[in-house]
Amino acid sequence: MKQQEIFDAASVHLMGMDGPSLDEHNDACVYRGYGEDCELNGQKCAVGLFIDDEHYSPDLEGQGVSGGQDVADAVAASWGQDDLTVDQISLLADLQDAHDDTSRDDVDSIKSRKWRNGIIDALDGVATKHHLRFDPKGASA
Repeated sequence: MKQQEIFDAASVHLMGMDGPSLDEHNDACVYRGYGEDCELNGQKCAVGLFIDDEHYSPDLEGQGVSGGQDVADAVAASWGQDDLTVDQISLLADLQDAHDDTSRDDVDSIKSRKWRNGIIDALDGVATKHHLRFDPKGASA
């Protein structure tokens, strides 16, 4: 997958969320999120978005995309690639950080306009770093 395609898909996804993808205790970011009933709620983080269900395992939780091979392998397999490129890993790690860093607040305030504003700012920083186009209005359409 090309860098701009990765960024565009993640941007649309993150900006369409009401808040971050969190674990059942609402205290950690996860690839697959949980609702108040402690059941999976369909929320996915910026990297979880790119992991097909057939390549997902709860064992991936707690691992970063750049810190170990398991998550990178799951994304690569989901994309039909043998391995991710260095550029893909770098972008995915920055998108993961954008999600996670924006999520570090109390849950009630995150699930509000604050989440949207924070994620827009974080995505703008990722776009700038990786020399990608970002139009928040176009991404949310």
